[in-house]
Amino acid sequence: MATKLQLITELSERTAHSATRNPVNWTSFLKTAAWNYKYPFQDQLLIYAQRPDATACAPIELWNQKFGRWVNRGAKGIALIDDSGSRLTLRHVFDVSDTNSRYNRPVALWAMQDRYAESVKETLESTFGELEEKKIL
Repeated sequence: MATKLQLITELSERTAHSATRNPVNWTSFLKTAAWNYKYPFQDQLLIYAQRPDATACAPIELWNQKFGRWVNRGAKGIALIDDSGSRLTLRHVFDVSDTNSRYNRPVALWAMQDRYAESVKETLESTFGELEEKKIL
């Protein structure tokens, strides 16, 4: 019987192959990765594989101590591979949608404001060259 670590490792490999298979899958992956930009690529793959709608992930300790939020009872964590020690283990993070605040304080998530669109396009063009397509999605 496969261990949970083996299953998560296989999930990571399958997701890497499927996410890079075509532009539609890659774009879908990038939407999840963009919300979870502080995580390394392998963690982003696992977040995408388990919760493609995740917008802000953190360990339970960070939700409790820094954000004053608590993980909902019964919420399932997103398993990530922890390779920081002498052997591989799993650690878990939770999406903001799995948390609640005793004081009903919302978590401020980053969002692109329309008033900055021109500045962003100009910065991209000055950094990477002329954009072929300039429409805003």
